[in-house]
Amino acid sequence: MASDYYKPCRELDTCNELIEKYWKTQQYEKCFSGHLSLAEHGYPLAECQVGYFYMEGCGVEKDLEKALYWTERAARHGDWDGQCNLAWFYETGTGVPADLEKAKHWYQQAALQGHEIAHKKCVELGIPLY
Repeated sequence: MASDYYKPCRELDTCNELIEKYWKTQQYEKCFSGHLSLAEHGYPLAECQVGYFYMEGCGVEKDLEKALYWTERAARHGDWDGQCNLAWFYETGTGVPADLEKAKHWYQQAALQGHEIAHKKCVELGIPLY
Protein backbone atom coordinates (compact mmCIF):
# COMPACT_ATOMS: atom_id res chain seq x y z
CA MET A 1 0.00 0.00 0.00
CA ALA A 2 2.94 2.25 -0.55
CA SER A 3 0.97 4.57 -2.79
CA ASP A 4 0.58 8.31 -2.87
CA TYR A 5 -3.10 7.70 -3.55
CA TYR A 6 -3.96 7.04 0.09
CA LYS A 7 -3.85 10.05 2.37
CA PRO A 8 -1.85 9.55 5.56
CA CYS A 9 -4.14 8.79 8.49
CA ARG A 10 -4.44 6.50 11.49
CA GLU A 11 -6.54 3.99 9.51
CA LEU A 12 -3.96 3.74 6.73
CA ASP A 13 -1.24 3.17 9.33
CA THR A 14 -3.34 0.40 10.87
CA CYS A 15 -3.94 -1.25 7.48
CA ASN A 16 -0.22 -1.17 6.75
CA GLU A 17 0.57 -2.61 10.19
CA LEU A 18 -1.95 -5.43 9.67
CA ILE A 19 -0.36 -6.31 6.32
CA GLU A 20 3.16 -6.26 7.78
CA LYS A 21 2.32 -8.14 10.96
CA TYR A 22 -0.30 -10.64 9.79
CA TRP A 23 -0.59 -10.87 6.00
CA LYS A 24 3.11 -11.29 5.38
CA THR A 25 3.26 -13.99 8.07
CA GLN A 26 0.17 -15.74 6.66
CA GLN A 27 -1.94 -15.06 9.75
CA TYR A 28 -4.90 -14.30 7.53
CA GLU A 29 -7.60 -14.60 10.19
CA LYS A 30 -6.00 -11.87 12.29
CA CYS A 31 -5.41 -9.71 9.24
CA PHE A 32 -9.04 -10.12 8.17
CA SER A 33 -10.34 -9.32 11.65
CA GLY A 34 -8.35 -6.10 11.86
CA HIS A 35 -9.46 -4.96 8.42
CA LEU A 36 -13.09 -5.85 9.15
CA SER A 37 -13.07 -3.60 12.20
CA LEU A 38 -11.84 -0.67 10.11
CA ALA A 39 -14.26 -1.49 7.28
CA GLU A 40 -17.22 -1.54 9.63
CA HIS A 41 -16.29 2.03 10.56
CA GLY A 42 -16.33 3.07 6.91
CA TYR A 43 -12.65 3.17 5.94
CA PRO A 44 -12.71 2.53 2.15
CA LEU A 45 -9.31 0.85 1.85
CA ALA A 46 -10.26 -1.65 4.54
CA GLU A 47 -13.64 -2.21 2.87
CA CYS A 48 -11.83 -3.09 -0.33
CA GLN A 49 -9.46 -5.41 1.52
CA VAL A 50 -12.35 -7.19 3.26
CA GLY A 51 -13.94 -7.71 -0.15
CA TYR A 52 -10.70 -9.31 -1.31
CA PHE A 53 -10.52 -11.56 1.76
CA TYR A 54 -14.03 -12.83 1.03
CA MET A 55 -13.32 -13.17 -2.69
CA GLU A 56 -10.25 -15.31 -2.13
CA GLY A 57 -11.25 -17.02 1.11
CA CYS A 58 -8.24 -15.67 3.03
CA GLY A 59 -8.76 -15.89 6.77
CA VAL A 60 -12.48 -16.29 6.22
CA GLU A 61 -14.72 -18.64 4.28
CA LYS A 62 -14.97 -17.65 0.62
CA ASP A 63 -18.25 -15.79 0.08
CA LEU A 64 -18.93 -14.00 -3.21
CA GLU A 65 -22.00 -12.22 -1.85
CA LYS A 66 -19.99 -10.66 0.98
CA ALA A 67 -17.08 -9.99 -1.39
CA LEU A 68 -19.42 -8.05 -3.65
CA TYR A 69 -21.00 -6.18 -0.73
CA TRP A 70 -17.68 -4.93 0.65
CA THR A 71 -16.19 -4.23 -2.76
CA GLU A 72 -19.22 -2.17 -3.77
CA ARG A 73 -19.14 -0.33 -0.48
CA ALA A 74 -15.47 0.57 -1.06
CA ALA A 75 -16.22 1.64 -4.64
CA ARG A 76 -19.10 3.87 -3.58
CA HIS A 77 -16.86 5.40 -0.91
CA GLY A 78 -14.39 6.32 -3.66
CA ASP A 79 -11.66 3.70 -3.31
CA TRP A 80 -10.03 3.27 -6.72
CA ASP A 81 -9.15 -0.39 -6.17
CA GLY A 82 -12.71 -1.03 -5.03
CA GLN A 83 -13.99 0.65 -8.18
CA CYS A 84 -11.70 -1.37 -10.44
CA ASN A 85 -12.53 -4.60 -8.62
CA LEU A 86 -16.26 -3.90 -8.79
CA ALA A 87 -15.93 -3.28 -12.53
CA TRP A 88 -14.26 -6.69 -12.83
CA PHE A 89 -17.18 -8.32 -10.95
CA TYR A 90 -19.59 -6.82 -13.49
CA GLU A 91 -17.40 -7.48 -16.50
CA THR A 92 -16.92 -11.16 -15.65
CA GLY A 93 -20.30 -11.79 -14.07
CA THR A 94 -18.67 -12.89 -10.81
CA GLY A 95 -21.29 -12.89 -8.08
CA VAL A 96 -23.59 -10.70 -10.21
CA PRO A 97 -25.11 -10.89 -13.66
CA ALA A 98 -22.58 -9.64 -16.19
CA ASP A 99 -23.26 -6.00 -17.02
CA LEU A 100 -20.76 -4.32 -19.32
CA GLU A 101 -22.30 -0.87 -18.83
CA LYS A 102 -21.83 -1.05 -15.05
CA ALA A 103 -18.33 -2.44 -15.58
CA LYS A 104 -17.48 0.48 -17.86
CA HIS A 105 -18.83 2.97 -15.32
CA TRP A 106 -16.66 1.63 -12.52
CA TYR A 107 -13.57 1.25 -14.68
CA GLN A 108 -14.02 4.87 -15.72
CA GLN A 109 -14.38 6.05 -12.12
CA ALA A 110 -11.16 4.29 -11.11
CA ALA A 111 -9.29 5.47 -14.22
CA LEU A 112 -10.27 9.07 -13.58
CA GLN A 113 -8.44 8.75 -10.25
CA GLY A 114 -5.32 7.47 -11.99
CA HIS A 115 -5.75 3.70 -11.53
CA GLU A 116 -3.46 2.16 -14.17
CA ILE A 117 -5.28 -1.16 -14.65
CA ALA A 118 -8.62 0.63 -14.96
CA HIS A 119 -7.10 3.05 -17.45
CA LYS A 120 -5.92 0.14 -19.61
CA LYS A 121 -9.40 -1.43 -19.42
CA CYS A 122 -10.94 1.88 -20.50
CA VAL A 123 -8.67 2.03 -23.53
CA GLU A 124 -9.42 -1.63 -24.30
CA LEU A 125 -13.19 -1.16 -23.97
CA GLY A 126 -13.32 2.26 -25.65
CA ILE A 127 -14.46 4.10 -22.52
CA PRO A 128 -13.98 7.89 -22.63
CA LEU A 129 -11.81 9.34 -19.88
CA TYR A 130 -13.36 12.72 -19.18
